Amino acid sequence: MKRIFLIMIAFGVCFFEISVDAYEKSLKNVKVVIDAGHGGFDNGAIEYGYYEDNINLEIALKMKDELEKSGAKVYLTRDGDYDMTKRNHHYSKQDDMYLRVKKIDSYKCDYLLSIHQNASGNRSAWGSQVFYYYRSKQGKALAFDIDQSLKQLTNSRKPISGCGFRVLRATKTLGVLIECGFLSNYNECGQLRSKNYQKKLCQKVKEGLIKYHLRIMTQKKKKTAKILQ
Repeated sequence: MKRIFLIMIAFGVCFFEISVDAYEKSLKNVKVVIDAGHGGFDNGAIEYGYYEDNINLEIALKMKDELEKSGAKVYLTRDGDYDMTKRNHHYSKQDDMYLRVKKIDSYKCDYLLSIHQNASGNRSAWGSQVFYYYRSKQGKALAFDIDQSLKQLTNSRKPISGCGFRVLRATKTLGVLIECGFLSNYNECGQLRSKNYQKKLCQKVKEGLIKYHLRIMTQKKKKTAKILQ
């Protein structure tokens, strides 16, 4: 019989046990939409000759593969180098965001992961950071779990942060925006371009998502049991 994983519930001291097989498929039937930020005419940050939108897409595709290993049904806002308008002229950020939000909600997913890279005029700035819509308690809890898992790899000192980013504010889907690191930091830029590092990032984000999802499912089961008593 396969060994048992102990999963700690965030903010508490209680534990519950699940088998390895159950953990590996803990996102079965869960629907996740991954938004690779920017694209097309909108390259996002450009540092040392590397474009943010390209790195966002590389990570998004790896994230899709990683989540599918755990049984999730995964959708992408884009799978190539284009923005949501798919125009070859007159790029409009407003139109792009309107269509991006509309596409995200069309999938009716359980979770949204928006992937981005950071940049700063301060070349020494570094570290991952997770954002959530400032009015969403669930978003804050999801951001916390993903952030705690991600920091095991990135060692970032940056706290989670509430925001009003349209991709989180205007969507009906519970989600977070993940700044994986700073392209403007030469050393971190090198890491973010590494396929091996990108895979590790995706694994840590998945671990955080699973932690949140399992806790929410446990709470729902307890509420259902209480109602049936």
